[in-house]
Amino acid sequence: MGVPERLTYLFYRYYEKTCTPSEKEELFQLLLHPEYDALLRDLIDETWAMDIPSRLQDPATAGKILQFIIQQQPAVHLPVRRKPIFFRYAAAILILLSVSGLTYYLFRPHTAVPAPALADISKPVSDQCITLSDGSKVLLHKNAHIDFDPAFSGRTREITLVGEAYFDIRHDTRPFIVHTGRITTTVLGTAFNINAHEKNFTVTVLKGKVKVDNGTGDYSILKRNEQLMVDPINYKLKKIQVNAKEEIAWKKPYLLFNDVSMKEAMEELQQRFRVTLTLANPAAESCHVTASFTQGESLEQIIRVLSKINNMEYKLIPGGGFELDGEGCK
Repeated sequence: MGVPERLTYLFYRYYEKTCTPSEKEELFQLLLHPEYDALLRDLIDETWAMDIPSRLQDPATAGKILQFIIQQQPAVHLPVRRKPIFFRYAAAILILLSVSGLTYYLFRPHTAVPAPALADISKPVSDQCITLSDGSKVLLHKNAHIDFDPAFSGRTREITLVGEAYFDIRHDTRPFIVHTGRITTTVLGTAFNINAHEKNFTVTVLKGKVKVDNGTGDYSILKRNEQLMVDPINYKLKKIQVNAKEEIAWKKPYLLFNDVSMKEAMEELQQRFRVTLTLANPAAESCHVTASFTQGESLEQIIRVLSKINNMEYKLIPGGGFELDGEGCK
């Protein structure tokens, strides 16, 4: 099924209120592509003669929606003779929006009112770190958006993502699943990055394993330093070897330690700051830490926090490094 056929199918599924959540998100992703505008207008023409419910938004809301539609159209490219046709399409879209959840989708970043059972983290103006109820951490890149059940009350932990985000998942018996349109990513390990904002969808794994399903029966399992690219037209999968840390350059200013050992944390800090860090008590290597550093903290500030977490003291050593000593978590 090609993209035009898929868009048509999803449009009518949504119009008839029979689409699944993943199909709805896939439709919204396709609507963001201007190359499908002509097809969308044809679909609106076909539904124009259909019976449309009479319930409309209040005039203020309807006016805002119409202004939004008008603002999205580059008037300089519209010939004068086509303006009446454009406003007919605008009116058609307005009616469709008034009887569907598309109103919510378009205005969610500004006036989001999520359903009671869902948390809605919408388009932060800068990168934002979120700790979920299960202890997992999500670092949202600017303009990213996620929807999820904050209590994770079901048998699975599921999130819907639009944009780019880095995930560090806490181990749990319940699967952790990320939905991005028709594509689902299931966590088999811990840390990975999903970029569903650009034209080409990519998943990059820093540690552990993930399974990526393209929605047509094909899937791929990725492990550390592997990246999967999904073609936006035919959803073919392509896996390559990468340096994951270099690929996720936007994450570099941030440090997320999610239930890692002190040994792992020290190794990460040594690589980042290029200094020597030692643990005087070898037993402290197995102590675990959970902490996030997203404000450009200095090495000493980070060491101070990690020391306090595990009941330790630290001191400066020649060369600018630090030594940590104490009983630790034992």
